[in-house]
Amino acid sequence: MSRKLKDAKVLWSNLYRDVKNLFVSYVPYRDSYISYRLLATLSKHYNYLENLENLDFAYYLKIRSRFTVKESDISFALVPLSLNIFSKIVSRKKYYGILGLVLRGFKRAELLSASITFAEGKEVEGLRPVVILVSPDEEDERIKSRVAGVVSNCWSRLAEDLGKQRIDIAPYEVLQPISVVSLRPVEHSELRVIVSDGNEYRDIRIPIRRPSWSLSDLPHKLIDEIRIVLINPIFKGLTFSAKGAFITGPPGVGKTVLAEALASALNLSVIELRPQNYRSMWYGATEKALNAIFQQIFRQKNRVALVIDDAEFISSRKYTIHEAHVSEISTILYHLQKPERPFTILTANNPDLIDPALLRPGRIDTTIVLGYPDREMRRKAILNNARRYAIKFAEESVIDRIVELSKWFSLAELDAFLRLAASKGDGIVRNEEVEWAKKKFMISVEERKSTQEYLKWWARRFQGILITYLPSETEV
Repeated sequence: MSRKLKDAKVLWSNLYRDVKNLFVSYVPYRDSYISYRLLATLSKHYNYLENLENLDFAYYLKIRSRFTVKESDISFALVPLSLNIFSKIVSRKKYYGILGLVLRGFKRAELLSASITFAEGKEVEGLRPVVILVSPDEEDERIKSRVAGVVSNCWSRLAEDLGKQRIDIAPYEVLQPISVVSLRPVEHSELRVIVSDGNEYRDIRIPIRRPSWSLSDLPHKLIDEIRIVLINPIFKGLTFSAKGAFITGPPGVGKTVLAEALASALNLSVIELRPQNYRSMWYGATEKALNAIFQQIFRQKNRVALVIDDAEFISSRKYTIHEAHVSEISTILYHLQKPERPFTILTANNPDLIDPALLRPGRIDTTIVLGYPDREMRRKAILNNARRYAIKFAEESVIDRIVELSKWFSLAELDAFLRLAASKGDGIVRNEEVEWAKKKFMISVEERKSTQEYLKWWARRFQGILITYLPSETEV
């Protein structure tokens, strides 16, 4: 909820002249079609909303949208709602008011707009919240159990911001929510493309899935920079925000985790592009399939992130000798420079193999270099993996010992090390299991140091926007 207050104004209804509406917005807003569609939908459920006296009552309404809901559109929704439905209810239940809230997400809810509707000149016993959640990142049951706490946090923020405008809303008591509206996009489990010519008929299906990792799984040193460079400009709707990121580093350090965490932070699903999805033995068919796939992906640019994992196959054209491969690379480059493309994430173990034309700003704007994890990140990964696998430690010092013994491990190797030790201890890890597991792991320290130094050397040569996580030897 870090956005600044954009506008606060009083609205009066022509139909209910004794009712006052205070409308507050934290984002630019505009009159929109979806606002009136939401008004029509809630009008059908009017009988649930008007029961203000029943303080235990809460109505949960799930709405699926086939289109991406823009913040500027949905933030305006409280204007027609408060002037019509809310004003009508309050005019008949004059001892209660209605607090309208529009939030994006839920775990870290962002307040987009708010409204307070109450009868002028009456002593208000309390406000009943109507909460509209846009793309909530939480299951319905969790939302129901935690929504009161989220409303309380929003109310405190709202009272503080309006107090700076010399508008006092502190005397009002916020009661149990009367309604929660969950507005989620329609989930498509796959992208389907049909390509046909004289040689073959192809039905291409590419899965679309929700990311399974979040920013909290990343090193702390990375999170702040990623928010500033990539996430915040996109959430604020800035026209100059980045369109993509390239993630490079040795195997197992968390490139795919970071790719999914970026998609999760942007509230996007993930669609992966792999050569087996589109390559064909027939001349020109590969490019035709690629064009069709990109057309379909571009139509869903506001809800998916395009992830190209292990992107070495888009190798530099100076290393390519077959004209079909050159044509494939050129097709990908052509689509990734279009302004209407989705947010695109590439990962690769060897950055030298990637065509430099792909990494220039305007195609892939930001490059992130990941090295082997430092002590802090290894400790974080150990605790996260222990929770995920329900592994227990005999004592706190066991974690310290694993951190010490896992110098120059990748995160994938650290995960395997912990599972190996837990296997010997039947789910409980002691120092003896840790020492036994260490004997099973062969790590070349000199090779790992050399790899880290190569990444530092490559980062110094790189031309463009760069974020690095390359701990020094003392930090490792």
